[in-house]
Amino acid sequence: MSLVLIMNFWMFICSLAGLCYGVHHFFRIKKVLYLQMITCGIGCLMYARLFFVIFLFTQGELNQGFHVGLLGIMGSFMFLLSANYGQMDGLVDDGTKTFFATRIKALLVPVLITLLYVFLLLKTDNLQIRIAAGLLTLFILPCSYYNFKHVIIYDVELGIIRSLRKYNILAVIYAFLVMFECIGTVLNIRPLYVVSCIGIGLIALMIIPVVKGGAGKWTI
Repeated sequence: MSLVLIMNFWMFICSLAGLCYGVHHFFRIKKVLYLQMITCGIGCLMYARLFFVIFLFTQGELNQGFHVGLLGIMGSFMFLLSANYGQMDGLVDDGTKTFFATRIKALLVPVLITLLYVFLLLKTDNLQIRIAAGLLTLFILPCSYYNFKHVIIYDVELGIIRSLRKYNILAVIYAFLVMFECIGTVLNIRPLYVVSCIGIGLIALMIIPVVKGGAGKWTI
């Protein structure tokens, strides 16, 4: 059994457990859409890793370029972005100059993510990998911006932002780990790849209970 198959099976099991936990607690009548979106993000991650496992088990090797599994990972970031963008972000940022400095500071994580992509870009001349990693990065950038913004921005009434900071920190770490997994895979850096995959699995397992504990302070 290959290392890549083992790591993806680990991430599949962890994300499946996280998804089941989220569905059990959040997909009921009158539950908050914010929590359901995060659960759907973990669901996308689970389906992506399931694709990896099945494909690796049946075919033995996965194309490093664009493939269906990559869409699932992109989908996970789309749902995490959807949770923070819009109404939730409007609660803490009214769009005025008051939070201009915070908006600038929040760009730090997207800039670092971009630098990781540039590093990968310089290390490979494979056009398929460059395009696939580039598309993945484009989905990660806005998601990481809002997650980090909600880590550093001032809190509002009821302590909504403070209660969700641990979740947003985990989401930021998830963004970096996916980039590190990509770099570790393409450049065949096994320690980086293994650590990244283990971390992604742990976050998939932890993120729903963490957001549940935080949201429990301001939801019924």
